[in-house]
Amino acid sequence: MLIGTIHTHRGLLFASLLIAGSALVGCRAPEVEESSADSYLSIDEVALDARINEMLQVGHSDGMTASIWVGGVTGEPWYTRNASTVRAAASSIKTAYLVELFDAYAEQLDESVSELAEIVTDESHPAVAHFSADDLTEIRLKIEGATIRRLGHMMIRGSDVSNVVYNAAANVVTALLGGPGELTALIHQRNAAFSELTVRRYMLAARDVTGDNEATATSLAAVLRRIASRRMAGVEPDTISAVWDILRVPDDDSPDGRVHHFKSGSLNSDPMVRIRSGFWHFPTNETIVYVVIIEQPVPGSLSRDQAGERLAEVSVSVTAEVLAAAR
Repeated sequence: MLIGTIHTHRGLLFASLLIAGSALVGCRAPEVEESSADSYLSIDEVALDARINEMLQVGHSDGMTASIWVGGVTGEPWYTRNASTVRAAASSIKTAYLVELFDAYAEQLDESVSELAEIVTDESHPAVAHFSADDLTEIRLKIEGATIRRLGHMMIRGSDVSNVVYNAAANVVTALLGGPGELTALIHQRNAAFSELTVRRYMLAARDVTGDNEATATSLAAVLRRIASRRMAGVEPDTISAVWDILRVPDDDSPDGRVHHFKSGSLNSDPMVRIRSGFWHFPTNETIVYVVIIEQPVPGSLSRDQAGERLAEVSVSVTAEVLAAAR
């Protein structure tokens, strides 16, 4: 037994489904009351802590740490670990970007807007100034005439575009919404629980010039809880449904009706980070929201690529363990 009584047969099945889907999605991505989602669960925190400690030992000498939040859409979390620690947010912060983008352009989701061309054709614009000439050609080809919905899909899923376009799409979204400072203000104004999400730089720009994009596990979970509940202040139900559609990973859907909505994050510069976040929605109307952040200050004893691969493997394993305990 890995962690004793919390590993029911149902939990092991859930974890196996998560791991099976990880190869696909790991490379890139007032509230509604749920029936019993906040009170039906009791996690053996001591056992789960011990198991996570064991998993982190693989990088113990290199300073590998974890921040975790798991719970329902309302009420207190079921389990947390360093959930208030500020970490590099990587692409996981794009979930909050998506809400602000779709809300701002709620009536134009299937239209392109002229500002897209203005941003990607201006080589001096901070959203694209750090890309090479070849990258800019590709960015313009994919983004200049994109609809707002397509722009959101490229930014979140990135499954059918290059990593350059995946991140440039987020930069164009940031620029459309006024730049890092204004986007931060929009996110904070949306809900006080989002106040620890901070946008300071455009994706793939230097992390040590204007500062990093940061979040806590708690603040990322707060965004996901409001999305999962379909009740986000100031956002229309149809807009939230459009956000659900972008975050959903159809290939992760399970035979018993579970639906997975997911966003990952990855940084190989220092501090290195891998983030897995999202929510599983069940036919019983139960929902599990989770955020798992695994961070390492430097590559340590391995090459940077090897350390990144190890960090990714640990993030998948820890997430599976957390979700198994949550079921």
